[in-house]
Amino acid sequence: MEMPSKEILLKLYRDLLTARRVEAEIFSIQREISGGGGAHRGPGEEVIPIAICNNLRKTDCFHPNFRTAFCLFTKPGFTLVDTVAENLGKRAAHSPWFTPGYGTMGSSGTLGEPAVKYLGAAVAAVIQKTGDIVVFVQGDGAANRAPTHEAMVVAAAWQLPIIFVIQNNRYGMGTAADKVYPKSILEDMSLRGVGYGMPHEKVDGNDMIAMYQVAKKHIGRTRSDGGPSLIAAYTYRMRAHYEGDPQIYRPKGEAEEWWKIKDPLPRYQKQLMDMGILTDAYVERLEKEVAEEIKAAVEEVKALPPRGTPEDFMKTAIAEL
Repeated sequence: MEMPSKEILLKLYRDLLTARRVEAEIFSIQREISGGGGAHRGPGEEVIPIAICNNLRKTDCFHPNFRTAFCLFTKPGFTLVDTVAENLGKRAAHSPWFTPGYGTMGSSGTLGEPAVKYLGAAVAAVIQKTGDIVVFVQGDGAANRAPTHEAMVVAAAWQLPIIFVIQNNRYGMGTAADKVYPKSILEDMSLRGVGYGMPHEKVDGNDMIAMYQVAKKHIGRTRSDGGPSLIAAYTYRMRAHYEGDPQIYRPKGEAEEWWKIKDPLPRYQKQLMDMGILTDAYVERLEKEVAEEIKAAVEEVKALPPRGTPEDFMKTAIAEL
């Protein structure tokens, strides 16, 4: 596959660094407000949404894995302020979770259910001839739910412009993937695409360059009337299912070991340094710039009004359509 340009590679690094730092800042504020218990954090899984969003248009539809919604500032149309506001219960200029005009249409606490909604967006794109595509990302656990498979059946039968992405971080809420997937599928979840007649591909979801290339290929294909496809992006759940989760279902020390060898941020940084694209001085400068951007975003969000009632939220979103 063609190597992304230097400009793209550096933007992807900046996005990854910003996502990591802003997630930590958001959680720090949430912890001050409410103690932070129950938060579902996703550091270490940022590469998948960032690589995808950097290949999307403003009006393309995108549903992120709920653990990586803090990366939505990388989707065209949204800003860092929008992301911080959404996570702190303030009224964002454009809600990263629900702004239909920018391709986000909410989610559901019942995992897998949103697949049908985003399938509808793909149908609408065909009827309206917008040229937009849909990327539906969900975890390995949610990918086992019936609505997902029903959506895949229809997408394949109607050749809709939708890409399904399984973000396999090795764990559902408290169940390891190897407890619910047969070994043949566990090693390559994209093989599920065979049953639906879809092009399919497995990719290392912690390798920024590989993830970007695979996303670009499938998005380009689908946008050119190529129909649906399935990507299995393999990553790692570095943290507990929720803050406070005792994690009795996973081996002791596993997460700590993964942080040492699987963390995509230092991995991508080293990769770019080995390519001669990144330097220590540039990284140091970028850390300061990103810290200042996050600080400014947080200050701006503090002055925003509360999100308001669900009715107000819906009226604002619908008015923008």
